[in-house]
Amino acid sequence: MAADPSYPLYPIVSIIAGVLLLLLILTSLVRQNWNLGVAFLCFWLLIENVTAGANAIIWADNADIKHVVYCDIVSHIELLTFVVKPMATLIITRRVYLITEMQSFEQTGKYLRYKDRLIEWTLGLFIPVLVAGPIYFVFQISRFAVQEGFGCQNATDDSILGTLIFNLCNVIPPMISILVYYPRICLLFYRQNRDVNHFLQSNDSVSRTNYMRIIAIASVDILLTLPVGIATIVLDVQHGIAYYDSMPFFPDWTYNHTDWEPESNSYADLVGAGTSVIAQVYLSKWTSPVLALVLFGLFGLTREARASYWRLTVTIGSRIGLEIPSMHTGGTRSNLGEIEFGERPRDASVGTVIGPGPRLYHEEPDACGRENDSGSITEVECAKTELKSMSDVEGGTVEALGALEVADDQEKASCV
Repeated sequence: MAADPSYPLYPIVSIIAGVLLLLLILTSLVRQNWNLGVAFLCFWLLIENVTAGANAIIWADNADIKHVVYCDIVSHIELLTFVVKPMATLIITRRVYLITEMQSFEQTGKYLRYKDRLIEWTLGLFIPVLVAGPIYFVFQISRFAVQEGFGCQNATDDSILGTLIFNLCNVIPPMISILVYYPRICLLFYRQNRDVNHFLQSNDSVSRTNYMRIIAIASVDILLTLPVGIATIVLDVQHGIAYYDSMPFFPDWTYNHTDWEPESNSYADLVGAGTSVIAQVYLSKWTSPVLALVLFGLFGLTREARASYWRLTVTIGSRIGLEIPSMHTGGTRSNLGEIEFGERPRDASVGTVIGPGPRLYHEEPDACGRENDSGSITEVECAKTELKSMSDVEGGTVEALGALEVADDQEKASCV
């Protein structure tokens, strides 16, 4: 009988979350459309969810020391993803902030582009590897630990210094997102929401959807990452005080690195350790599947992503002899899209300026309001360019573009 009362819910959700992330990664690779923060988060969450689901099945009713090499790897991956998650959400929020400020790579110099990449790679890879490698070794009290019901995991001491170093990695990045980037993003969208909706009167729901999705991406830290980080610190401190009476600041090297054999803990030991320990274990285990599902909901359900899934289904069906109709939208040209965090092409970065304050869409002198060989560009063409630039932020506004094309054709016919 499984030790975890909720079994098999956790392994099922973890494996499903891993499959969804794999689908998101594959479709994004096919479209060659990616963001470094999303890439880091998807990759490590995929590995963590799959290994966590496997652990919950292998050690469902036992705490046997086995598969030691596998546990060595998984215990380090667990700590690495613990650090990657807040770092990656900080990268994503920062990229959304740069989009609202229109600081694309194309508009910055080579030095600033290298600096931006260095910041993202440092946050998403170098710092997590540093924490999960040499820093973890300093506070590691055994080779790994096996918890009945959940499998192998890392083993750190309960010192004050260790608790601060590991858990502040889960608090400082979301605090930076919330205090530095999030207010600016919300302020820009608040100032421009009325004007953009007025411009898109024929497609108001799409504009609101664009904004809500971007705000949701930027809100991951304030709604999920920061509360989990604070709760983890509180539960760690409660457990340390209960276990030691007073938490030591830093146990000496000999204490930490003596008797390094793997530890084995039964589910009864977990229950006997107190409510705070049980809450900490379940909180740390369920954070990754929930974050993976949120990530898929934000990036894996766009119109372009759904079209990619359908094309994949059609391809597989044709291989096995099934005829599945292709996805069409009638006679209207489909302009599927998603939120993109990369560079914005210059010829599609026309925008609406709202008063003296910052603007969401960058204004280019070569797009609207200039004269060409045949005269001034028409308002219809200018509006079409506006809509196309907005589709760089989220999926294309198909109906509005179609209507503008019809209006453009009618205008040209009347001129003839």
